[in-house]
Amino acid sequence: MVGLCSGSPIVLCGQIDNLQRELEQTSAPLARMTLLNEIAYQYHPTDSGLAYHYAAEALKLSRELKDAYGMGKSFKNMALTEAYLGYAEKAIPLYDSAYYYFSAIPDSTELAAVWNNQGRQLCQVGAFEPAIQGYHQAENWARNQEDMGKLLIFLFNHAACLTDAFKAEAAIARSLEALKLANESDNWFIKSSLYSLMGINYSDLKQFDKAEAAYDAAFASLPKAEVPQTAKGITTNNPDLAADILNNRGIMFLEQMLYEKAYDDFKTALRLAREYAPQQLNAPFYINIGIAAKELGKWEESLRYFKEGLGYLEATQQRVAIGEAYRHLSDLHFQLNDGMEAYRFLQKSHQIQDSILSVETKKNLQELDVKYRTAQYKRELFEFQLQLQAQRHRMNLLGLGGLLLVLLLAGLYWLYHIRQNNKVLQLEKRQAELQYGLLRAQMNPHFIFNALNAIQGFFVNQKLIQGNEFLGKFSSLIRRVLDQSKLPVHTLAQELDTLKLYLDIEKERLENHLDYSIQTADNVDSALLELPPLIFQPFVENAIWHGIAPKEEKGHIWIDISWDDTQEQLHCLIKDNGVGLTPSKSFIDQSHVSKGIQITKERLGERGTINIHNNARESGVSVELTISMN
Repeated sequence: MVGLCSGSPIVLCGQIDNLQRELEQTSAPLARMTLLNEIAYQYHPTDSGLAYHYAAEALKLSRELKDAYGMGKSFKNMALTEAYLGYAEKAIPLYDSAYYYFSAIPDSTELAAVWNNQGRQLCQVGAFEPAIQGYHQAENWARNQEDMGKLLIFLFNHAACLTDAFKAEAAIARSLEALKLANESDNWFIKSSLYSLMGINYSDLKQFDKAEAAYDAAFASLPKAEVPQTAKGITTNNPDLAADILNNRGIMFLEQMLYEKAYDDFKTALRLAREYAPQQLNAPFYINIGIAAKELGKWEESLRYFKEGLGYLEATQQRVAIGEAYRHLSDLHFQLNDGMEAYRFLQKSHQIQDSILSVETKKNLQELDVKYRTAQYKRELFEFQLQLQAQRHRMNLLGLGGLLLVLLLAGLYWLYHIRQNNKVLQLEKRQAELQYGLLRAQMNPHFIFNALNAIQGFFVNQKLIQGNEFLGKFSSLIRRVLDQSKLPVHTLAQELDTLKLYLDIEKERLENHLDYSIQTADNVDSALLELPPLIFQPFVENAIWHGIAPKEEKGHIWIDISWDDTQEQLHCLIKDNGVGLTPSKSFIDQSHVSKGIQITKERLGERGTINIHNNARESGVSVELTISMN
């Protein structure tokens, strides 16, 4: 179910032409900035390239004018474009930047729109709690403003997010509240979408009679037309929404093992999407009908649909769904008496499942270890606090006795008092050590320090507004570092994505004084290979700070990843054309070894080797990492 974005309706192409003509005739900077943002907004659902171009021009002009509202609108338009293209992770930090500028004014209307629009993107990446909090704030604003149109949109998206989070009862309650407003405003589109959403949630609750009634109500809410025909007794002139409703109802029939009904709904939905709404096509259209055809013994047809759906899944790297598709393909090939293909797909399915299970198991073990060590530290800390309290109590008693015998035992008392104070200091020192250990058990600060150093560089070298812009972009990197530092391993693909984001930020910080390239050999399966998180970053960071930054000419970093099948080893070459190592700065000979590199060596242990040396025939340094996957 696609979320709805608040804002003005999309104008026709002729109206965009009018805005562009007005822009050509306008010289006032403030008016031009407003027109640029309006044109960017109108273009975002039809031409992402032009939408981004006009938003960037508006941002440039609003910076010159130091107009916070204009900057907020520009970032919001960029986020809308990324969201429309399906890039939720890119849209979220752009909305963060928009939120910052709208908060500075403040503009509650724009803030409510950001809460709503960003909420849908947060739901898509599984960040349900902050999304739901944003929806509550947006809804409260709409109620205070008595803006029932905006409230209807906010309630709908809130219900869709609760559905994604498998909170079926809460989603139904939100849908019923929104349905009342949709009926009052005669908004057939949201009304039909809400009934379909309720069908999904009633199915999750195994209340299939209510679910089927909700889907019937969804079809009944659609405006009727003679064409196209969507299902028995149902006609509509909204094939994209009808296809979505049919697909959801087909899933309900699958759960009830009513495979003929499911097959009919899925096939009709696919035909509608292909003929009238090709932009709606995605993996579920093919995978769902493939499952229904398989249950009906339509082996060849099912195989064809699964292969088409698998292309969509692999393009979006949905590993869990890919593993499930491989399992179905294995079963299909077995039914077709193709044992080799059946075994191959079954093996690939198990590999993905084992990989996912391995990550989850390691994550759970790490969490249990942290909880155990945290409880241990707390217990020891409590025992030492009791000892410290008892020791101080004894000192007070002895102090009182010493006052009574001060003339006879003054010398002995003061000696004893000093010794007792030393014991108290030792206990307090131990208490501090335990508190520090408790803190280390709960968080890993190493990567956060590196991130803060980069942000500090932004503010030292740029103006405040530019620094704030970097903060918006950098929030994505912080999220990744905090999430990945909690895991013992992650995939090579995740490692390289984080590294690219870090290098892009450093490239901006150095004002394009840096270029880089990352090459991965064809036999490297970056989605399955696992390694400790952020293992390459210390070497890239040293190359930038100690090799490229001191150099007057433009620097370059090359990163080459290869795989040795015979030794089951991953090889990574990190090479730069910086100033190189001098004897006084040698990583190998110096007494003060780079802390990041030393930590990396400890993390790799016997699994990895690191070789750092000057390039033989050119400037710069090469770092060769070998990581065993046995």
